[in-house]
Amino acid sequence: MKGEVMALYSPTEFRAQFRVADFAATGALFEFMLTVDGEDPAALVARFRTYADLPFVYVLVVHQVPLVLEVLAALKAIRSPCYPYALFFVDSSGTAALPDLATKSLDLDILHVAGSETDRLIHQVEAYAGAKFQCDKQVLQRNNQRDLPEAVDVVVVGAGVTGLYAARRLKEKGLTCCVLDERDMVGGIWSRYANRTSQVNSSEGAYRLIEKQTRCNRDHSTTREILEDIAQLAEETHDRLYLQTRVEQVRKSGDGYEVRLTRDRQAVRLKCKGAILAINDRVGAPRKIQWKDEARFQGPILSGFADSTAGFDWRGKRVAIVGMGAFAVENARTALEGGADQVTVICRRHGTVCPKIIDYLNFATPYDQDFKHPRKSNMRNMLLWKNLYKLSGATEPECWMGKIKHDGHTISVSDIWFIAHHLKKLHTVKGTVAQMDQKGVVLDQGRFIEADVVVNCVGFERNAPVAKALSAYAETYNINYLDKDLMYLADAFIDDNAFNSFFGSSVLEMAKFYLEVYLHYFDTPAFDTLISAQGIRKVPIEERCWSHYIQGAEALVRQFGNIRQIAERQVAQRTRNFLEVHDLPAYLAENRREWIDTHSLLAGRPMRTEECLAYVFDKLLDEK
Repeated sequence: MKGEVMALYSPTEFRAQFRVADFAATGALFEFMLTVDGEDPAALVARFRTYADLPFVYVLVVHQVPLVLEVLAALKAIRSPCYPYALFFVDSSGTAALPDLATKSLDLDILHVAGSETDRLIHQVEAYAGAKFQCDKQVLQRNNQRDLPEAVDVVVVGAGVTGLYAARRLKEKGLTCCVLDERDMVGGIWSRYANRTSQVNSSEGAYRLIEKQTRCNRDHSTTREILEDIAQLAEETHDRLYLQTRVEQVRKSGDGYEVRLTRDRQAVRLKCKGAILAINDRVGAPRKIQWKDEARFQGPILSGFADSTAGFDWRGKRVAIVGMGAFAVENARTALEGGADQVTVICRRHGTVCPKIIDYLNFATPYDQDFKHPRKSNMRNMLLWKNLYKLSGATEPECWMGKIKHDGHTISVSDIWFIAHHLKKLHTVKGTVAQMDQKGVVLDQGRFIEADVVVNCVGFERNAPVAKALSAYAETYNINYLDKDLMYLADAFIDDNAFNSFFGSSVLEMAKFYLEVYLHYFDTPAFDTLISAQGIRKVPIEERCWSHYIQGAEALVRQFGNIRQIAERQVAQRTRNFLEVHDLPAYLAENRREWIDTHSLLAGRPMRTEECLAYVFDKLLDEK
């Protein structure tokens, strides 16, 4: 197999990206492609696994079917994201019959390309990819006109990721439920605020909504992949899903609860034994901000949320991004990959950014019996991380090394952050915007930042008051219960002790754990035993933090053997997921290849390894 052919010189606006494995040596040129010139299936699989960052399609001729089937079987066995979405059979004569692969359970599309013209092949492949690999939020709209039931076991408020996942687990447990949401589409913040270029901030194995049989999502899954998973969850629970339904109150009533809601402009009351409030705490409405003299600025001022930058031509632009949360880091990546000349991130304090491999290790490294990582491996990872900051020229968070992150900040995962600093295409400036000027931004200390476009990423208001208003509870237990069979299952304020648990960086892992606790104890008299355990306490609902439900989980695991088993099963399954798709050597090979290619993309030319920011993580293999 020859090396990858990449279009390095003309970054463009966002469009569907994919990688073609050309078994047939057609001579066609795609933006990202691999040409195959060997017939060793094991070697092909190993090579493909180093290119797991984009979805694959294969181009082949009929006589190559046995080879391709061996490759597919090996990739399917580990549910690799490199398993292709389609096979394109090239037929130069235009008369050959497609092979009958119906009995092979391949879970992919099979297409025929008549003739040998490369233009026809390119057009057909690109048309397929353009339809297959784009986000289509229309699939998230659901129109359930059925009447609401009078009573169910559990009412789930919120049809985002957590709410839909909870509905499926409730259904699997044989409990009746309904999911209520005031919007006309499912997906929560993923459908409301995510950009097409957004990616999950946690490694894939720790943000897995669906256990797929053939192909898992890519690492740090894309918006398209998450929305497709959300759509599948919605389809599986469609008979329990009621959108355009506004929940007004959830009130205790006898041995259960009464949910007061508005649907079709009619007031409705719904009885239930329990309820789950799956409404986001940390991400409410975007903060509104207007800077002095905005009208003087000659360029566009864009929001960094909800695809507001879609279609914008970043090429050659000087970009100023205000804020340094996860969306700011994401927009910096989007601008750089789109061909921006310079990106300046303006922040009040420097947020923590970690390379992908550190997040991977945080989940893939085995835990001890207390669900802690060995101190030695933690120190090794921190030293490698700190060295990367130093070598790249990126500015460390002011809180290092006393704290891993600032209070209220998340940890953003990004390799391009360090690579772009090394290439002098990205830098950060500490300060706040005092006013706008015709050609840029003036900071509070008088410093002037030249910019052709300004991207507002100042973050979101907290949403915690909503849960308080709906439930009338002013406090919550640090195990996410408000009361018996009433749980507030949502993200929380990210304080400085967040991520230091078996949940890692994943709010979904937290939700999965507490949902299993909820299911185990649902409609039993054991609630008083739970809340009486040592370490379980109440906190004001508007002050709820990650460290609260981390401490609550640790207390439950210490004192309840059945809950320890829940945590052990969850961590064991997650670790298997990680190591099935990416053992450490495979992950390092993929990450190293992508590391070099990202340098080339940003530089606009192929870069040699010695020109690139040193890949300091090869040392991990020496210690293995």
